[in-house]
Amino acid sequence: MVMQRDIEQKVIKLLHRQNPWWETASVPKNLTKPFKRRDFYVIRDKRLGEGEITAIIGPRQVGKTTMIYQLIEHLIREKKVNPKRILYVSFDYPYLTTIMDTPLNDILEIYSTQVLKEPISKLGDRIYVFLDEVCKLENWSHVLKGWYDLKYPIKFIISDSSSANILQGSSESLAGRITIQIMFPLKFLDFLRYHMPKKDSIFKMVNRTLRDAFVDSIKKSNPSLFYSALRESYSSLVPYEDEIKIHLQTYLLKDGYPGLLEIESLDECAEKLRTYLNLTIYKDIIRIFNLRDPRALEELVILIADQSSQRVDYSSLSGTLGLKKDTLIKYLNYLESVFLSSRAEFYSKSRASRIRKAKKLYLSNVGLRNAIVGELRETLLEDAAELGKIVETIVHDHCRRLKFNLEPGSRLELFYWRTAQGKEVDIVFEVSRRPVAIECKYRNEIRKSELKGIRQFQREHDKCLGIVITKDALDYRDEIVFTPLWLFLMMC
Repeated sequence: MVMQRDIEQKVIKLLHRQNPWWETASVPKNLTKPFKRRDFYVIRDKRLGEGEITAIIGPRQVGKTTMIYQLIEHLIREKKVNPKRILYVSFDYPYLTTIMDTPLNDILEIYSTQVLKEPISKLGDRIYVFLDEVCKLENWSHVLKGWYDLKYPIKFIISDSSSANILQGSSESLAGRITIQIMFPLKFLDFLRYHMPKKDSIFKMVNRTLRDAFVDSIKKSNPSLFYSALRESYSSLVPYEDEIKIHLQTYLLKDGYPGLLEIESLDECAEKLRTYLNLTIYKDIIRIFNLRDPRALEELVILIADQSSQRVDYSSLSGTLGLKKDTLIKYLNYLESVFLSSRAEFYSKSRASRIRKAKKLYLSNVGLRNAIVGELRETLLEDAAELGKIVETIVHDHCRRLKFNLEPGSRLELFYWRTAQGKEVDIVFEVSRRPVAIECKYRNEIRKSELKGIRQFQREHDKCLGIVITKDALDYRDEIVFTPLWLFLMMC
């Protein structure tokens, strides 16, 4: 009994340390940031009022914990929730999961008796329970299912850096009980909103206008609708174009990790990005998947970084790494589960054809990609070949986000397309079950011969929407929309 009381005292001290608002009625300013990304508003407006468990997943260092603190501050200030009815627990503290047999059950019991001073089973008003790095809690999904099924007025918001365990739990124990919110490093629109806060309203308006026109042009098979919206948006942004392009150059180098926003030294950014990579490999992948030999995994990451946006054959890649093909595929799945990489298959209605063809591999973040290959420096912007890989990688990443936002319930699949004669389309994805073809040509002079692939794809797919990403050119020719990279990214 003495030992039990001693553990309870240690736990309540730790909980008070993690929940300072119980005493101060506000979240310390150093924990919340003034800038709020769009994910915050989605969860605030759509998720906090739901009964289902909300899961926030995404790679390390994208701001998941900061957003949780912002949500807590919102509940206290705007919703006038009693601060003691908000519990935050970070399972990054190994102590919590080692001193108790049933950590979450024990924590909630201690919280109810010593903080709320009312039994969980007889709760009056709703309580909000935020569980950070929840997958470090053993059998977390089964434990949460038990609490959820009791139908107590508890809103659970959980987070983790790996999608694997969360998605497995959501499809098994928590099926029908959980909604997923994925957070990535800042996309270009949010990067601009951060650096140009006074233009926030016009950026949001442009984003809405372009998205609506994009979907409308697909549904009506009328690319001119999208082009007209691009022209209209471009006209409204002309006064800020030069500043936007300066920020685009920075984004092409270091991408959108929040921790890098105020760091001007590219060497320091590269060092931080390499640290993020090591933490992801050694604290997430190796811990979660019990890998014995991380060297091959590290070499795979380097190869993907160097060849991002290029087609690869699994057999040759596994031979290069000295891995069995099945092991290679398993490693690729691991990298995707922690948001380090993504794949694109050949676009075909035939599943067999998609499996047989080579895959395109992308490192998900170009800043990380540049740091890994030792190219995070200003001179990279003058290297046309490397810049081509970077631009396609960014467009691929933003198209994935766009598809997720437009059709959140659909499979997040992106493709490429190529004929036996070598005609190719860089990126293909479906909206409203119709394909969109995107070709990345980050320059302004584009020869007709370079567009044979996208034109043939349009002929074979009922004149689908075709987009060419350029450096500055905005045009509409032969039912193909040409748009500057920065303007396209603002839509995504």
